[in-house]
Amino acid sequence: MLGVIVNVIVIILGSGIGMVLKKGIPEKISETMMKGLGLCTLYIGWSGALKGSNTLVLIISMAIGIVIGEGFDLDKRLNNFAEKLEKKFSKQDGSISIAEGFIAASLLFCVGAMTVVGSLQAGLSGNYEMLFTKSVLDFISSMIFASTLGIGVMLS
Repeated sequence: MLGVIVNVIVIILGSGIGMVLKKGIPEKISETMMKGLGLCTLYIGWSGALKGSNTLVLIISMAIGIVIGEGFDLDKRLNNFAEKLEKKFSKQDGSISIAEGFIAASLLFCVGAMTVVGSLQAGLSGNYEMLFTKSVLDFISSMIFASTLGIGVMLS
């Protein structure tokens, strides 16, 4: 539970800082920062996979995950769901609604692999390292998102 509480507090702090900066972060820096965070996430995933001793489990899990994901077309379904929500809650004047920030941040903070694996790791073994690592990534991304998408990011 500690890891989740830390993550929530960090996202609230990051969002608060982002809302104070409100458009104060140049778009070029925001884009590059998000790409850098993506690379960090890839590194974390690959390094975890490579140091594992059960390579066979990794391969079988990857194959099963691909079959399930492609079979149910989860990527398309998630994108369609997000688009429907965005259309439903977007404002007519083109400005960003609270719901748009909430949806974007929820998809990032709540459904990622680090969220699921980190929570399982914390619950099963008491190891909070992945959730603390995720908290650092979420702190930075919540600042960037909240500076453009507003309070919906914090509410997520």
